[in-house]
Amino acid sequence: MKTTFSKSHLSYKEQIKLLQSRNLIITNEQFAIKKLKHLNYYRLSAYFHPYFEEKNRFRDDTKFEDILQLYYFDKEFRNLIFYAIEKIEVYIRTQISYTLSKNVGVFSYTKTELFHDKKYHEDILKIIQNETKRSKEIFVKEFYAKYDEEYLPIWSMVEIISFNTLSRIYANLNESYRKEIIKDIDIKPFVFQRWLHTLTYVRNISAHHSRLWNKILAIEPMKPKNQKAFELISNKKIFFVLSMIEFLFKQIDDEEFNFKTELKKLFKKYPKVKYESMGFIENWEQNPIWKDEE
Repeated sequence: MKTTFSKSHLSYKEQIKLLQSRNLIITNEQFAIKKLKHLNYYRLSAYFHPYFEEKNRFRDDTKFEDILQLYYFDKEFRNLIFYAIEKIEVYIRTQISYTLSKNVGVFSYTKTELFHDKKYHEDILKIIQNETKRSKEIFVKEFYAKYDEEYLPIWSMVEIISFNTLSRIYANLNESYRKEIIKDIDIKPFVFQRWLHTLTYVRNISAHHSRLWNKILAIEPMKPKNQKAFELISNKKIFFVLSMIEFLFKQIDDEEFNFKTELKKLFKKYPKVKYESMGFIENWEQNPIWKDEE
């Protein structure tokens, strides 16, 4: 049976008193108030739970700074993942553009015969046109000012559409093109399609500053049957996504950015963060995906 919502506004000092009544140690109230002014109490409350010994009661010796450290870890964690996904995204944009323009031509993405769901293809074209109209890029305006064309060439189009739209294009392509686009990645196209969907979802979480630490994935990636290294990793937790990212970086040979090294640096900076809540498996650094090359 539903009840009436009865919680009311709390001043910053009242928020402090509430936390103290729940056994949280706050040694510097002015510092805590300053942080609560910058960070919504509700946002910060997502990081309370690992420090509870029971509902709404913190374990003894839990400090306000402990919660802040977990919050700041998650912030840097999201930024790292966002940066890594962006590199994968740019790679896929490039491969879709190159493969389709080489095989079919500069307006290949407008050709219905390249896609297995014709109606869905029409819907995607409408989305592309809407995103094109919203674009503020100079090259878009210059193209339409110079050429009498309805659509942009594919190498321009892939630079302005959203990652979600890019993922939809890949998902709807005929199998032969999907295979060629990921020819350097040792997983099946239907698995990669699911991975793109998950990466889009995780990217959006990161972009909107939502919690990633201990997140249960609403869009689960598929486990590739030909890659045994993923067998013991739960695809409901963020460690699976981290493993996807590291696996893809090894496959596409991106030497500019070492994701594994940056992740380990972050863990070293925040040693109190518990990896298990993110789905890390025991001896994860010995997993083939994560093991250092000898």
